[in-house]
Amino acid sequence: MTITNNIAPKAVAQQKAGFPWMIAICLIFCELLVHTWVRTESTHTILRVSEAQERYIQKMSYHKALSMERDRLKSDGRITRIAKTRLNLSIDTLDQTIYLSGEDG
Repeated sequence: MTITNNIAPKAVAQQKAGFPWMIAICLIFCELLVHTWVRTESTHTILRVSEAQERYIQKMSYHKALSMERDRLKSDGRITRIAKTRLNLSIDTLDQTIYLSGEDG
């Protein structure tokens, strides 16, 4: 005597549900990578901008110091003092104007 199986065999479902989940996980991972890259680049850009601003401020202050030094060197008092002390020039001026021509004779 044999035992008969009266239970109908269940159809085994193929595992198709895993593939869409893999795609979703890959998309989320790619989005996270892009988000991380954008944040890193924006941080680096902010750092580069702040360094450029610091260099600009330093150059502007150096330019301002050079302008002040140039104005000091060009001052009339300094030029007059150098003419008197180093070049032994007199401060007496003539009452008449002498014109020098470029021609010989």
